[in-house]
Amino acid sequence: MDKEFQQKLAQIINNNDWHLGIGDVANATGVSQTKLRYWERKGYIESTQGKGQNRKFTYMMLMKVYQMKLLLDQGYTLSVAAQKADSKSRDLRLVKQVLFDRFQGMATIDGHPAVNLGYLNDNQDSILYAVVQKDGTKFKIVPVKK
Repeated sequence: MDKEFQQKLAQIINNNDWHLGIGDVANATGVSQTKLRYWERKGYIESTQGKGQNRKFTYMMLMKVYQMKLLLDQGYTLSVAAQKADSKSRDLRLVKQVLFDRFQGMATIDGHPAVNLGYLNDNQDSILYAVVQKDGTKFKIVPVKK
């Protein structure tokens, strides 16, 4: 993948301006609008809100709300659910960073779709692929033909 394109795509996604209304978040997560407003007042979630405008939530905040709901359904308290969801959000940001740093394109390996994760070492003598199969993702190192 073109490095300039890769960097621009990562910048767009990292600085996304995709926002959802409170009703959209409630519908997607099953958490009532009343609870969402309460969670926001308590500081567990946040939204952007212009003067006289409705609350708008980012996609990452939608994911946090959903994670909190799942944890609450498992019996965690609201504060613990929020802490655990924050931890998961940090993990997801790191995974996203790794993928954007390493993604070089797509390929087919042994008849399966594969993600090219770039050179394995500074010698640039092999490429690491994540090969997606029905039973899970496997890694494969492919020597570079010179």
